[in-house]
Amino acid sequence: MARPWRIVDFALVWLGGLAGALLAVTVAGLGTLDDTSLVVVGLGGQYVGNFVVLGVLARRRQSLRMTLEPGDVRYVALGILAQIAVAILLEPLARVLFPDGRPPQQIAEIISDPSAALYLKLAMFGAAVLLAPLAEELMFRGVLLRAIEPWSRWTAIGVTASVFAAVHLLGVDPERFWASALVVAPPILALGVWLGWLTMRKGRLGPAIFLHSGWNLVAAVVLLLPPEMLEPVG
Repeated sequence: MARPWRIVDFALVWLGGLAGALLAVTVAGLGTLDDTSLVVVGLGGQYVGNFVVLGVLARRRQSLRMTLEPGDVRYVALGILAQIAVAILLEPLARVLFPDGRPPQQIAEIISDPSAALYLKLAMFGAAVLLAPLAEELMFRGVLLRAIEPWSRWTAIGVTASVFAAVHLLGVDPERFWASALVVAPPILALGVWLGWLTMRKGRLGPAIFLHSGWNLVAAVVLLLPPEMLEPVG
């Protein structure tokens, strides 16, 4: 009989990602990779670690409701529109806190860095648009939401969204943590609530994965554009 998911399972998947990242960086660090390449390698190791632990645990746990349907693609558009709306609303605050236009997260910095190799940028782009939505939805709206679902519908959604937002703050610039948090945390928290509600309403992860992908897609595309193309907008 399949066992229910537990909070400790979420912790194990998270630790699996951490172990995978450390192992990948340690092995890659034996060569001549620069810091940017090591970040990319570490991110890849993190996702591999997440998926390995998930695969092991899933053998004896309840279904994570990982079902995709053709119609789920439309949620990419919703994610794109939501990200654009949030960007417009937060632009005045972002301009005040980041007058130099520096992205508040490490992954964003690599994608937008003009000195970074194209293959590294494309790798981070793929991670942001494909791997991150898949891994994070399996972890947060899959494992964690299922683990605390018995508490109550909105408590589970709220707690999951709060953890989701807190985890995303781990990647912001520590030198400007609070400024970055003011820009990053509110929209990520709102997104987490939306994704949790959508998963519970639909009873599966497909819509949340595509919505999450659309949300990340806008920022990733903008960061890939040359700075001079964005000057007329600024």
